Amino acid sequence: MVEILKDLIIAGLGVSGSTLAYALSNKGFKITAYDPIKKYNKACGEQITGTKNTLNLIKKSDSIVTIPNYFSIYVNNKEKANINFGGSSPWYIVNKSKFVQYLRESSISNGVEVIYRNWKNERGIITVDARGPFSGSLKNKILVKRYILKTEWDPNHVILDFRPNEGGLYWIFPADNDGRLVNTGGGFVNLWNDEALSKSIIEYAKLNLKNFEIIDVKAAPLDVFSQYKHYSDNMFYVGEAAGLVLAISGEGNRPAIESSYALSDAIVKYALEINDVKNYYLKLSKKIVNDSILSRKLFTFTYKYRKSIDMVNVLNNIPKWFWYKYLSVNLEINDIIKLGSDLNFILSVINGIKY
Repeated sequence: MVEILKDLIIAGLGVSGSTLAYALSNKGFKITAYDPIKKYNKACGEQITGTKNTLNLIKKSDSIVTIPNYFSIYVNNKEKANINFGGSSPWYIVNKSKFVQYLRESSISNGVEVIYRNWKNERGIITVDARGPFSGSLKNKILVKRYILKTEWDPNHVILDFRPNEGGLYWIFPADNDGRLVNTGGGFVNLWNDEALSKSIIEYAKLNLKNFEIIDVKAAPLDVFSQYKHYSDNMFYVGEAAGLVLAISGEGNRPAIESSYALSDAIVKYALEINDVKNYYLKLSKKIVNDSILSRKLFTFTYKYRKSIDMVNVLNNIPKWFWYKYLSVNLEINDIIKLGSDLNFILSVINGIKY
């Protein structure tokens, strides 16, 4: 028989687990959290899309590094679209370690007990898996790696370079507000060889940056294929553990924060009544769930049919309005329908069919 230790057990104190602990501890819930790392430091993920909940947290934690406004969309290292948000950018570059540490320390001051070791299936009345990419097997994940490089860069500029034939992308975005540091990296389906991935990222940096010096390197798995699940085996799931990642870009921070707030609100409303919490959690997280599912379907379609359709040509003919909505994280199924009625896009698909 499993011993019930507290009202709530949270496995993992990354973005989603720390957000959940922070939100619930502010409401007086008794929480025990498990994480093997005392000082949070994960690869990638320094970008957070601004929403009411995410902005509230990154401002409170004073973790904003810079806010880029100019975005270049590349396909195979050739620019195909550029978006200038003119001071209303949805992207915030943050000091992620500082952000998570703020949430952890605030939670601890509210009475959360943190045990610094791997979770060993301890259970509470409510148990939450917030272990991100370390929840479940690696079969639905890809390896992503990022470098912090000292170089010269416009701190207002972001490059997202899609590689449809490899099932992934490279990125370059500022890592400071002075144009001296950049975050560059990439991740691709079936490229789990660390040495090969490192070589490809460095070669990409050489193509797009002036002389640079490597300051820091980190790698981590990223879940891009798992199906969404909010509850299973008497356990709730949030963030990447729930399959909530925007597979097209690899963004996991906004889904982590929004799903954690949704679960927190459901628990606050229905206390420890599991069935009511389940249903309300599902209702509150509908927007981020739909975003993640749509992103995963687009990513899967592009990769799955790359051998029968010239996906490079297809991506080259995506109109600018679509990229704008993509960057603004406002893509909906109606936008896919609209894209499917665009004559140039239709022709790019037809002309790209490989006989």
